Amino acid sequence: MFGVGLPELIIILIILAIPAAIIIGIILIVRLSADKSGKDLRHVFCTTCGTKNSGSASHCFRCGNILLRPQHNGKGISVGGVVPNYLAQAILATVFCCVPFGIPAIVFAAQVNSKLEGGDYAGAVEASKRAKLWCWISFGVGLGIVVVYLVFGLIGVLMEGRY
Repeated sequence: MFGVGLPELIIILIILAIPAAIIIGIILIVRLSADKSGKDLRHVFCTTCGTKNSGSASHCFRCGNILLRPQHNGKGISVGGVVPNYLAQAILATVFCCVPFGIPAIVFAAQVNSKLEGGDYAGAVEASKRAKLWCWISFGVGLGIVVVYLVFGLIGVLMEGRY
């Protein structure tokens, strides 16, 4: 293909993938900061029916469920405990392993804190699990690509003078 071999093609793809991953990460960070500044944290959302209640309410006015207060833990807002968002791992997996499978990891990781702030603890846990899954998929595919590349390189070196 125009005198470009497989190693050069892989290097070109990596050079193009890294800025794309950085741009996506910056866009997500900007969107997250814009979402946090525009949210009204004086309200509490019911974890059963999702109704927005006033901050002073102890029970949901629609279904009567006891309202859990969001608690700050330094890593975001959590209702039922610490839920890891895997955002750093998702960005690293996207940049260094496999971009197509790292992007869903970033998307799910970005959803964790916003779901916690909205009172959707179960949704935050599910988004966290999916972010972790996509991080591992991205890592596995990236590792597989490296292994296949090394195997073909080794075969090429061993077979160099035999054909």
